[in-house]
Amino acid sequence: MKNAKAGLKGLLVGALILGLSAASFAQNPAQQLQQQQQQQQMLRMQNMAQALTQVMERAQNMVRNLEQRLQNLPENALRAQEQHRNLVKMGEAMERVAENMKQNMERFQEMAQNREFTQNREMNKAMNGLEIALEKVTANMTEAVEILQGIANRLGGN
Repeated sequence: MKNAKAGLKGLLVGALILGLSAASFAQNPAQQLQQQQQQQQMLRMQNMAQALTQVMERAQNMVRNLEQRLQNLPENALRAQEQHRNLVKMGEAMERVAENMKQNMERFQEMAQNREFTQNREMNKAMNGLEIALEKVTANMTEAVEILQGIANRLGGN
């Protein structure tokens, strides 16, 4: 009888261990998928941050070039000076916007790393929507600086 009870206890412990390991195994693929998605999201955020850094650098370079050209313009070229000043101001503003966007990307990354925050399905959906919107803004910022550079080059005769 003792052997039967001991065998039954052993069988129950084995079943419990098997059940727990099966439950943890079932969770692992879901957890792995979520972790993989978070890593991909972080990589996308890093790429956007790099793109915004490039936008900032391009805007800075454009402003520097425009300011240098502005100093070399003859004083009687008032219209050209005004156009250069306007482009300088626009370039500086684009640089500030890109810097603010980059800061927002960093804040977004912090939020995206909070598991409690991202495990909520609705919150996760909202975060994905925000990520898409930030990607669009980054692409638009890049395009806008390229256009400004083109205008600056045409204005400067380059």
